[in-house]
Amino acid sequence: MILWHLGLATLIVYVTLGRRRIDYRFILAGSIAPDVVDGILGLVLFEGPAARWAAHSIVAVVVVSVVIIVGLRGETRLAWFGLGVGWLLHLVGDGMWAAPETFFWPAFGNTFSEFPREPYSWDLFLHPWRHLATWAGEAVGFAILAWFWAAFELGKDGRARLFLRDGYLRP
Repeated sequence: MILWHLGLATLIVYVTLGRRRIDYRFILAGSIAPDVVDGILGLVLFEGPAARWAAHSIVAVVVVSVVIIVGLRGETRLAWFGLGVGWLLHLVGDGMWAAPETFFWPAFGNTFSEFPREPYSWDLFLHPWRHLATWAGEAVGFAILAWFWAAFELGKDGRARLFLRDGYLRP
């Protein structure tokens, strides 16, 4: 679920923190980072039915956030910290607390939970009625992102390009 994570993370950050000095590009990147990282790890390191491995653990979020805090300074640190925030919100959106072997990895050993499984497969398109919850989540994420697009007039006067350049939501 891509749009679900993008929309949910953006909404939660906006509702809690608003527009102040937040680079939403990093929130958006962080909100899909666990799936990207675990997708790559799945190609070379892990295998299994859940497709949720080390990047879906709380340890991964902490490591990424600590590296950002220790390794960067000033405005750069503030912008990049959004990556850790988005990453954590991805875990919230996936409900990873329901898979403690993965969420608290490696506290319970080196194995990962088999459930919940990532909903990504050709079956999503071949049998969409079997995946109504996934498609509903994507629709909700799309609606949230569409609201942001309209509310901040990103389709007018180069505002989308400006957003892509600095990540700020302007009234």
